[in-house]
Amino acid sequence: MTMNPFVQTALCLACLAFPVAVSAQVDVLTHHNNRQRTGVNLQETVLTPSNVNVRQFGMLFKRVVDDQLYSQPLVVSNVKIAGGWHDVVYVTTVNNSVYAFDANDASATAPLWHVNFGTPASVHDADFTCTDINGNMGIVGTPVINAERTALYVVALTKAGGQFSQRLHALDVATGADLPNSPATIRAPDFDPLWQNQRPGLFLSGGNVFIGYASHCDHGAYHGFLLGYNAASLKQVGVFNTSPGGAEASIWQSGQPPAVDDKGNIYFITGNGSWNGTTQFSESFIKLDAHMHLVDWFTPTNHFQLDKDDNDLNSSRAVLIPGTHLVIGGGKEGVLYVIDIEHFGHLGDEHAVQHFPATSSHLHSMVYWKSAKSGNILYLWGQRDRARAYRFNDDKFDETPFMIRPDKNDGHPGAMLSLSANGDKDGILWAAIHATGDSWNESRPGILHAYDADDINHELWNSLENPERDNCDKYSKMSPPTVANGKVYLASFGKENIGTGQMCIYGLLPGGPPPDAPAGVHASIQGRFVEVKWSPVSNAITYTVERTQGGAAHIVASGLTRPEFADPATDQGKAEYVVMSVNANGQSVRSALAKVAIQHVPLPRHKH
Repeated sequence: MTMNPFVQTALCLACLAFPVAVSAQVDVLTHHNNRQRTGVNLQETVLTPSNVNVRQFGMLFKRVVDDQLYSQPLVVSNVKIAGGWHDVVYVTTVNNSVYAFDANDASATAPLWHVNFGTPASVHDADFTCTDINGNMGIVGTPVINAERTALYVVALTKAGGQFSQRLHALDVATGADLPNSPATIRAPDFDPLWQNQRPGLFLSGGNVFIGYASHCDHGAYHGFLLGYNAASLKQVGVFNTSPGGAEASIWQSGQPPAVDDKGNIYFITGNGSWNGTTQFSESFIKLDAHMHLVDWFTPTNHFQLDKDDNDLNSSRAVLIPGTHLVIGGGKEGVLYVIDIEHFGHLGDEHAVQHFPATSSHLHSMVYWKSAKSGNILYLWGQRDRARAYRFNDDKFDETPFMIRPDKNDGHPGAMLSLSANGDKDGILWAAIHATGDSWNESRPGILHAYDADDINHELWNSLENPERDNCDKYSKMSPPTVANGKVYLASFGKENIGTGQMCIYGLLPGGPPPDAPAGVHASIQGRFVEVKWSPVSNAITYTVERTQGGAAHIVASGLTRPEFADPATDQGKAEYVVMSVNANGQSVRSALAKVAIQHVPLPRHKH
């Protein structure tokens, strides 16, 4: 594990207790925001259709990492790290790395912490016959963070001595250290750690963490596994195999996790493979109870043809429609299925509440939003097709889109979508997609679009309008943008076809005066630390603390979200502290000085 020097010095202040977050702050703890997998943030009050434009909105900074990012960035607000509180964005790479970056501070180029789990497996370690992943494939699925915001769960695939293993890690969100009982080696009958692709995002439910599995291009000895582990002990609590005695039937969902309802029932869709209608369920909607027992299933009439033509039903995910008894999903045919969660009906299209061709090719990503102006809307942008929006009324969709954009994308996999809104107003549809070409087997230049969600033919902004400022380079295949607290976090494959990666952070550009300087700055000795406190500034987003001691001035903390900081008392003598407040318009002038005399430097603690 590597840390920046400041974090390493004050590691003892990292803690597991997190007070209630500021009401305006939003956490994104799981892929596509919620357990229904609607892909929306309904508490976005900063970014609106009126200020997301090329003049007011753009890239604020980027963070370069050690390899490609296939997972969605996750955001936790007000985490106490090294004596101060930070908003943190977490990203993973296929080089088996997990990074925690300050989510707001453009000057904080070093990660708050970074861990690496060792040599990853590579697509060249076996004859996968394709390059669905171009190189390393250590961490692929999006992690999940628990509701208490203390643990991040992630699966890493490692190679050592010619052997491969997958391990579930539970990491302290403040330090990156493995928590008690972590890691746990993943095992199950017929489970091959190299051939099983941990593609779908992890999810939590009922005190357990669940892990889904797919394949690499439908090759090798694999099954569609869902494995459950106790979130505290990391002991395995269940195994569900979609094709025991057969093969395949992956839980792919283009990297998206299963959905979970209020009772803890789990919903997902499977791909190509064995089907017998009793134990093997390829090309099917599946419902499990909270204990991973099969409750119900639905299989389309043409499932054998879907299998023959490699038209996986599960190129999208299962989405639970809020306030209804319906789950929806679709596959490579572009057909959207609407299923009653109380009666799946088993085999035959006649049991679906509705099914219709919603896009002309693969359906990979959808978001669902209730708009005050336009009603209930499902948005999608399929492969080699145009962005479309469908109205939902009385338990069914209008089968003719009421909005459709004229521009058509060139290839696989279409756009990865997210939506931000302030409740049912100020909706923005965010679409990450390749700018040209096809992303199936190579990295392609990417583009991020922002559309007015009430009129998707009104493009608000895109990342290539001002490419010198906003271009995020290669498209991260199947990773949706994360929108939280006035910022958009976008995963990228970096500048090369293989072996590079980065995250771009977008937000409002400077457009007014900087915030006021903090008042009431006070410094006092508290044990082994100098405690610095000040009065909060109403228009500040973060704070920066500067210390002068022995004639040298140093920034000792930045990106702080709360008006307090504990600085290790490492040198005797007079120390002076000033604090600056920061927002989108820049940094304030320095506060008045706060002075303190450090007379005794505590001896370092030694382990015996």
